Amino acid sequence: MSTIEVGNIIEGTVVGVQPFGAFVSIGDSKQGLVHISQISSSYVEDIHQVIKVSDKVKVRVTEIKADGKISLTMRIDEEPRARSGNRTPNRRRDDRGPGGGQRQAQNQKDDFESLMRRWMKNSEDRMGDLGKRERRK
Repeated sequence: MSTIEVGNIIEGTVVGVQPFGAFVSIGDSKQGLVHISQISSSYVEDIHQVIKVSDKVKVRVTEIKADGKISLTMRIDEEPRARSGNRTPNRRRDDRGPGGGQRQAQNQKDDFESLMRRWMKNSEDRMGDLGKRERRK
C-alpha cells in the first residue's frame, strides 16, 4: 500500500457515510474524511445518492492535521486549491479599471472624511425628520 502523505492518490473503501461526508479506509488501519463538498465538483444535495458503504474510491490526501485527522478529496482531476494562508489577497476596489489605484493616501483620507461628513449630515437630517413626525402625533 502506498504511503499516506499530502498529495498522494490512494484507493480506499468507504466505511461510513454521514450527511457531512464519507469516511474512507485508506490502509494501515487509517481512515480519512471526504467532506461532502469534496465528493464532486457539482453540488451534492444528498450524499447517499452519490456514495455508499463498501464503495471503492480513489482519493487524494489534502491535509494531515497535527491530531492525526486526514482530509481527503475525490475531486482528483482538479488542481488543489490553496489553503487560506496561501490565498492571494482580494484586489481593492481602487485597483480595478484604468486609473485605479492612483489615489494617494491623503486623497483617501479626504474621501473618508467627506464620506463621514455626508453620513453625519444625512443622519442629522433623518433624526430631525423623525423628531418632526413625533411632534405631529
